[in-house]
Amino acid sequence: MPILTPTEDLKRILVCRTDGLGDVILTLPIAAAIKERLPNAEVAFLVRPYTAPILNRVSDVGKVLTITEMRKGLHLMKIYQPNAVVFAKPEFRLALDALRARIDVRIGTGYRWYSGLFTRWVYDHRKGGQKHESQYGVNLLSPLLPGELPVRMPRLKVAPSAAAEAKARLQSLGIVGEYMVIHPGSRGHASDYSPEGFAAVADALLADWSGLNIVITAGPNEEELVTKIISQMRNRSRVHAVGEMSLDLFSELLRGAKGFLGTSSGPIHLAALVKVPVVGLYPGLPPMWPARWGPIGEQVTTLVPHANEPFCPRCEKDHQPENCVLRIKPDRVVTACMDMLIGKGAGLRDSIA
Repeated sequence: MPILTPTEDLKRILVCRTDGLGDVILTLPIAAAIKERLPNAEVAFLVRPYTAPILNRVSDVGKVLTITEMRKGLHLMKIYQPNAVVFAKPEFRLALDALRARIDVRIGTGYRWYSGLFTRWVYDHRKGGQKHESQYGVNLLSPLLPGELPVRMPRLKVAPSAAAEAKARLQSLGIVGEYMVIHPGSRGHASDYSPEGFAAVADALLADWSGLNIVITAGPNEEELVTKIISQMRNRSRVHAVGEMSLDLFSELLRGAKGFLGTSSGPIHLAALVKVPVVGLYPGLPPMWPARWGPIGEQVTTLVPHANEPFCPRCEKDHQPENCVLRIKPDRVVTACMDMLIGKGAGLRDSIA
């Protein structure tokens, strides 16, 4: 094994995670663990432009490098000159870039065909999804930081201008008092719940919680989905649609919410990051189950399909019934949301029953 820069001499550590918002958020405990053991080291993240605004406000992240078609990984690494790079999401091109940038401490999985490009290896099989994604990330630090490391989520600082804009947006919608956010879409990254199911849940919550407003948010190309949900509701007097917005604005809109309901996608992790109680609808089997991809927070409830819930028309033909969130009965979702709104318990992780 080559002699590498000693851990105590590491001044700049780069974490590479170039996929979606939820993936990046669940990688943030890496930064918290590094800062706990190496408080004088700077932690940088290499990410896509979409997630950069959030990373810029994370307490334990000192620098954000944004990779684009014009700004390649090799160029960014040569400018930043990290002492170590951690590949939270292994990518051949970035691994090669790190080698060419002469970064001697290169940490990654030992199970890829290009793992020889790394100089420190972690042998963790993620395919089975038996551990939480954040734990897989923190485990990548074992070659640098021996011993047990905590899985702690850093703090997302307030964006003052976005907070003011969120307040103005709520006022323009006529929202006074408590509101809950429902984000029904997943940009195709998760198993979706039905518009009819979301409509039934929203109707029940409005009937059971006096004065509650419901804000239904849309991501890119999801406005039609939101319109369909609202059109199927009986009570639309305190329901408000909010279209696509910046991540800074979205985070501050979420920060003021009483609670959040959604599927396994980036927004549910963003809601948990700003410490909003959440209810998430998830597949029941690994690797996509909540044991791996659930949000991290003090009041997080995740629901999965139960054995006694009827199959949808596509079950068994197109997907495993245990992974079909369409099967989750609206009354179970309503109960979980009401418990969330009254602050009952500290959330729960549901299992197939």
